[in-house]
Amino acid sequence: MSLDQTTSYQPRARSGPDGSDGFFSKITGPTERTFQKIARSPRASLPMGGGRNMVIYTDRVRAKPAISPSLSMNLGINAIGLGIWGTLFPSHVKKTFGIRAPEPVVQAVFGARELWSGYSLAGDPTKTEVLWARVAGDVFDIVALKSLDNADNPKRGNARAALGVVLAVTALDLIAAVRMSNVKRDCQQGA
Repeated sequence: MSLDQTTSYQPRARSGPDGSDGFFSKITGPTERTFQKIARSPRASLPMGGGRNMVIYTDRVRAKPAISPSLSMNLGINAIGLGIWGTLFPSHVKKTFGIRAPEPVVQAVFGARELWSGYSLAGDPTKTEVLWARVAGDVFDIVALKSLDNADNPKRGNARAALGVVLAVTALDLIAAVRMSNVKRDCQQGA
């Protein structure tokens, strides 16, 4: 081949992983296999020449199903709303459920707890300790709402409705906590 001859790179005519003529369709040969391996594996070894390899590690959270982080994020956002209601409007919470406790108690036990768990999960929905703390808080809420479901409480119907909602949310919290507790990180140290 002389310097007068020019060659141009002609990619193979095929589609990328997403069915479009994307980035992966222009990569051919051993490089394509290497990129595919990196995309699927938490660890890949790249040949550097001279018999040396560079090992690349990735950290992938693999939860089954992958909806668990989204579920816990949504639970956290919901908790922020409940926390704002309990912290800024404790008298409304008391009137809604017929609670006889002082407002600062409602703010601390209901509002601050929900705000803490909500902001923690919104920042990192994979925090299993926060999800388990939510389950414990849900058990407390169930006991409190069950005690408000008595004939002396004029807001008994609201307490019953809230109890049903809390039972459903407890199930979701429990599912998210169990699934996120079983997440395995595939990052490996060493060769």
